[in-house]
Amino acid sequence: MHFPTLFDHIEWADQRAVAALRSLDADGAQYAESLRLYAHLAGAAHTWSCRVAGRATEYAVWPTLSLEEATALTRTSLAGLREAATSGDLTRVVEYRNSAGQAFYNTVADMLTQVVLHDSYHRGQLAILARQGGGTPAVTDYIFYVRSLGM
Repeated sequence: MHFPTLFDHIEWADQRAVAALRSLDADGAQYAESLRLYAHLAGAAHTWSCRVAGRATEYAVWPTLSLEEATALTRTSLAGLREAATSGDLTRVVEYRNSAGQAFYNTVADMLTQVVLHDSYHRGQLAILARQGGGTPAVTDYIFYVRSLGM
């Protein structure tokens, strides 16, 4: 398994998660919570992308964003993470501070793995919210992505 493939999956799954979010009543509680979670996914990807690149963040881990802002931030952040996955040293250790100001040291590979697993965790929550809100939950499992490629 290679990170570029995992980030391809995230982009594929992200499109489906956004479609599921759009299937909800925009005035409903599930839409509001789904948007909050999706904005968190965007903020978290942004945070990890900045950490890997050694840049300061521009957005909080739990930002308040419109759906359009969150999807744009996600695209930009995933591009940065993909760049780190394909052109850098995955064993490089990065020092960073979390949102509480605590210092940590992790490899780029560990940070990229965090993004992949964190994204999957919250996409599951988004599917539950879509079902609860009468929308259409997205099927975003990795195996469905692979099958969509005809493999």
